[in-house]
Amino acid sequence: MTIAFDLDDTLYDRTQPLRKTLLDFEATRELPFDHFNKVFQENSVKAFEKVTKDIWTLEESYVYRTRKTFEHFGFEMTASEALHFQERYYQNQQKIELFPHITEILDFLHEKKIRTIIITNGPTPQQRIKVENLGLNRYFTPEEVMVSSEEEAAKPDIRIFKAAEKRFHLKPEKTWYVGDSYIHDIVGASNAGWKTVWFNHNNQIADEKSGVQPTKTVTSTYELKKFLLNLIDQ
Repeated sequence: MTIAFDLDDTLYDRTQPLRKTLLDFEATRELPFDHFNKVFQENSVKAFEKVTKDIWTLEESYVYRTRKTFEHFGFEMTASEALHFQERYYQNQQKIELFPHITEILDFLHEKKIRTIIITNGPTPQQRIKVENLGLNRYFTPEEVMVSSEEEAAKPDIRIFKAAEKRFHLKPEKTWYVGDSYIHDIVGASNAGWKTVWFNHNNQIADEKSGVQPTKTVTSTYELKKFLLNLIDQ
């Protein structure tokens, strides 16, 4: 059996650094965080697609998502100001922490000698720095962390899951994928024939048109811990 994990918003709260960055600037402290985060993440996805296709550099993508997000809230921002915001955001990203119970889950899986891997979307430097800052290199070798920018395929593209199968000699029917994103994680892994655990802590709504149902849904890391411990001890 193999348990594969998403990284962002599955093993840690991706909103922590952004929330802190908004509080760092007096002009943005009163902005509604949930709305800001939603717009920021939407613009991040659009910008990352351009990077993936080698249309933009990372710096250009950062400028785009920051300026477009602040524009939505009525703020004019220069490219230089956008990069200053990004720099502070990056600094706060170095202070991220794992969700509660994740360490217990990983300790248990390693004690039981269950193979674990990470499959994450994003640029290589940022994702690998997150792994280091979170202390996840205690559990995952560099080879066990698959980053979309290195694989030339990003979730939900089935190719990144098939690349994992080939690299780690995985059997789809004995592989579980744990992730928070219905589209990127659950649909992607399900289409690869993997079993899935939807960590739906953000109360997302599943797309019924996809015809995909998660094998299991949990809404907290405590529920996730209980499920995985029972799964392994069956």
